[in-house]
Parts: sequence; C-alpha cells; structure tokens
Amino acid sequence: MSRTYLGTNKGVARLRDGKLQLLGMEDHGIWAIHAVDGTGDAEGDTILAGSYGEGVFRSEDGGDTWVEANEGLTASALRSFLSDPECEEGVLCGTEPGRGFRSLDGGKSWEELEGIKDVPGCPDWFLPYSPRAGALRNFYSPPGRPEHLLASIEVGGLLDSRDGGETWERLDLYRDGIQDDDIHYVSGHPDNPDQLWLALGWASMRDRDVDWDALGGIGRSEDGGKTWRKVLEKDYTRAILVPPSAPDIVLAGPAKAVGQQGRIVISSDGGSSWEPAGEGIEEPMTDMVEVFLAGPDGSVWAICAAGRLFRAEPGEWVWQSVGLPEGITVESVCFVG
Repeated sequence: MSRTYLGTNKGVARLRDGKLQLLGMEDHGIWAIHAVDGTGDAEGDTILAGSYGEGVFRSEDGGDTWVEANEGLTASALRSFLSDPECEEGVLCGTEPGRGFRSLDGGKSWEELEGIKDVPGCPDWFLPYSPRAGALRNFYSPPGRPEHLLASIEVGGLLDSRDGGETWERLDLYRDGIQDDDIHYVSGHPDNPDQLWLALGWASMRDRDVDWDALGGIGRSEDGGKTWRKVLEKDYTRAILVPPSAPDIVLAGPAKAVGQQGRIVISSDGGSSWEPAGEGIEEPMTDMVEVFLAGPDGSVWAICAAGRLFRAEPGEWVWQSVGLPEGITVESVCFVG
C-alpha cells in the first residue's frame, strides 16, 4: 500500500486513507521531503526532511524518531531531493544558495557537487526574496540516461551535467531566444529522454540586457537540451509536468502575477495550444501552483503557493482538495510504496 509524506509548515506528516498523522519536527518548516520503503510498512520507512534553515533531519523508523543528518552539508536551506539515478542508495539535494549535494549512504552524510561552484557567473546568482545566492530548485535526470543531470537555478540559469554531476555548464538559452535565467523547474517526458520542459519566471541575471516583457512562460527542447523554444509566452510559471499516466499531454500552472492569479492548463499538441484544466479550483486562483507531482496510482497532485494541496485524475482534471487540519500548510510531497 502506498504512503504519502508531506513536508509542512509544522514538520512532517503522513497521509494515508484520507487521514493525516503528524510525525514530529513541529518547530521546522519542511521544504523538501524524501522517503524510501524499508520493510514494506510505514514503520520501516526512511525519511529525509529538508528544513528551510536547519538542514536535513533523518528518520529510520517511519518518523517516530529523528536525528540531524548534516555531515558534509555547507548549506542549511533545503529546496529539493531526488533519488540518485546512478546509485540505489544515493540521494541528491538542492539548496539555497544554489548548491547541490550527493549522499551515497541514504542521507546520513553528504558531499558537495563542487562543479556547480565552477560554473561561470555562480557568485552572481541571486534571489529576489532572500539574501542567499540563488536556489537549486530541482534536479532532473532523463529516463535511461542516469549520467545526465539537469538543475534549475533561480536566479542563475539551467545547468547541465553529462558525467553524473562531476562537471557542469550553464546552457545558453539566450541563443534560442529564451532570455530567462529564472529557472523554476526542469522536467521531461517519462519515456522520451530528448523531450525536456522548463518553467520560467520573470528574472534575469543583473548583467543581462533583456526584454523584460519577453520573460516567463514555458520552454521546450526536443533534442535533450541542445536547442530550445518558447511554447507559452510571458506568464510567470513554476510548475510543469508530463504525467506518466498521460504522456501525450503536458500540464502547466502559469500565473498573471508572482504567487497569485494562477490557473491550470494542458496542451495535447506539444505546447502549440492550451486549454483550461482547473475544474474544482477557482480561476484565477488566489495563489498559483508551485509544483505538480505524479502519484503512484496515476493521479496528479498540485502543491499551491499558499500551502493548499489538490489531487486530480488525468483526463478528468477535476481537482479535489486534500483536506488539512487548520493551520497546516504544505511545502513538499513524496510517495512511498
């Protein structure tokens, strides 16, 4: 039976059979969550909870007890986790400032991906809302290419590694007319490693001469990141997903303002046209979608900027609120089993 773990403003929670169980860490906001099935039931799950300011906490008993797991970390504000495609027990994490780390022991200790700091311009990365130098919002590895990693940097650009994270380069999106350095999310097609997608914001590096009205929207590559084109113009976007259960469509969450006036749309023609897919949620939204996640049962989940959580079935796209106790807001979600 699958289990859903939530990183919330009041620690870690487990959602099962529609009921929410708080698992401790109530004094921490958990912006990144990762879990691994240990024994087939919740009590054996290993959970990594990435806080926004106090580093990583780890549980080997499904959340009953927690210990700090910050050995090797040089950044304490966590933004994302990804299972390492090259190592069964490996985990990657992205942080604020924009740095990446790898664990080869299930999150007990970490080693920095030093090549990220060698990317030209790295010291100039920035965030509009934080004094830290950028944020690594997510890692992505195309299917069947474990040595290929991409990383979204807000605000810094799209990073690419072809050797498992040893060396990195910033891809030249400007060459293809995409002037954004505000990369909120990089994702791709579940079966086609050459098809990649970007969610783009409204910021660029300070030394760039840009057309500010041309920023935002969605970028698409059909050749593994060699070339790109815009397929949705201008709107501020943080969430993009090609659901494994509906690989012929792409789902996006653009907004008319930062953090608000969002909507949910889908495209079935590679981004040439878009149609509404947000039934069950007000439009425009009072907030916007921060990230979409594919559930193990084929469903799609949406975490919103105000901490709301919704779930829908592909094809129907009728979003239902995942009820949360008063005062609980969601920052991150992962699935086990």
